[in-house]
Amino acid sequence: AQSIDHSDTNDEATTNISSAWVEIPNVRMDEGTHKYVLISAVEPRIRENNSIHVTQHFVTSKCGAAYHRNAAEPFVYDLENHGYTNIRVKGGGRIDLDHNSKRVNIFGYSYGFGQANHEISKQVVISDDLFCDYDVTWSNEGY
Repeated sequence: AQSIDHSDTNDEATTNISSAWVEIPNVRMDEGTHKYVLISAVEPRIRENNSIHVTQHFVTSKCGAAYHRNAAEPFVYDLENHGYTNIRVKGGGRIDLDHNSKRVNIFGYSYGFGQANHEISKQVVISDDLFCDYDVTWSNEGY
């Protein structure tokens, strides 16, 4: 299985970035049916009223991605550049996004990263304000 594991931490870099930290949206999807990945990463700073760094999940799909790695890499680099750490691709599949019908279907698997937990991916998508009123479904069937 492929791996994009950027779990190395550079405390000096994290300290410099976290003062100007900008939260990255948890969902970045292209319309249509495309390969997607589920990614986890640790925020570079501790939020108010919290004593630990928060681990977030992200869902990203990319039009024209020949491999799931092609969907993952630009997002992973964006997370790195914004100071996120312990970045891990948790798995992949496909997402069919249709803005006209307000539907998102999550399914399938990635040969390289394995199957994502589509239930977590669904929760990430419906938690995004843009997709909160979309009909989001998932299945482990298909490729």
